[in-house]
Amino acid sequence: MTVKFGPPGKVLVEESRRAQLLVVGRHGEGGFLGTSMGSVSKACAAHSVCPVLLVGQEADDLP
Repeated sequence: MTVKFGPPGKVLVEESRRAQLLVVGRHGEGGFLGTSMGSVSKACAAHSVCPVLLVGQEADDLP
């Protein structure tokens, strides 16, 4: 395992150069459930070299 330091969006986009698929959680800005994706997800979707899979949490799955 490798630990990377820096802004999450930038680090993940850099890592996408060596990846076949980037899987990113879709938390949403400010934690609001109605927001489709947060700033890190947006950066990855816009700038990643490989395909990006955004994974969210369904309202029924929340505690």
